[in-house]
Amino acid sequence: MLEFDKNDHTAILVIDMQNDSVRPDGALPAEGAEDIIGNIDYLLQRAQDKLPIIYATHTHREDLSDFGIAHYFEPPSVIEGTKGAEVVEELKPKENNIVVKKTRYDAFFKTELDLILRQMNVKNLIVCGVLTDGCVLATVQHARSLDYKVCLLRDCTAGTTEQKHEDALDILSTYCAYVSDLEEACQMFSLKE
Repeated sequence: MLEFDKNDHTAILVIDMQNDSVRPDGALPAEGAEDIIGNIDYLLQRAQDKLPIIYATHTHREDLSDFGIAHYFEPPSVIEGTKGAEVVEELKPKENNIVVKKTRYDAFFKTELDLILRQMNVKNLIVCGVLTDGCVLATVQHARSLDYKVCLLRDCTAGTTEQKHEDALDILSTYCAYVSDLEEACQMFSLKE
């Protein structure tokens, strides 16, 4: 099992909890995404003054000039300036949270995320959000390549379908992350009330 040193700095990474990815009427909603909002909110409330909180938000230009190969796999979504690109109301970033915009699944790809984490001496990431089989999968795999220890929260993530969610968790737990639940993670990282 992946072990987390309590002396190492930890940050929370919230991936794509935006209207287009969460709400049933969104362009590309994760199955059960609305059901994890309460758990993520609980995590963020516990961590607000204890750990850095970083939001990775998927955003595309209105003219889709940065959409790339995605048009073969999915409809246009998270277009800048639209309601669909906004973080869901219940989880809006606070003033002291960091927001990193990305145009690809992987939150590290051509963003400043790695630089930000290294400047904060972060070694551990607690990851939540959507899609477990898309952006979460790509980001966690890259985090592993950069030697971050990832605690991936099964009850704070959702995938395209429940089956794909479970499959992604299974794949990531093999070599990339420790798959946990909210309660255990709060215990491990001293986030209990």
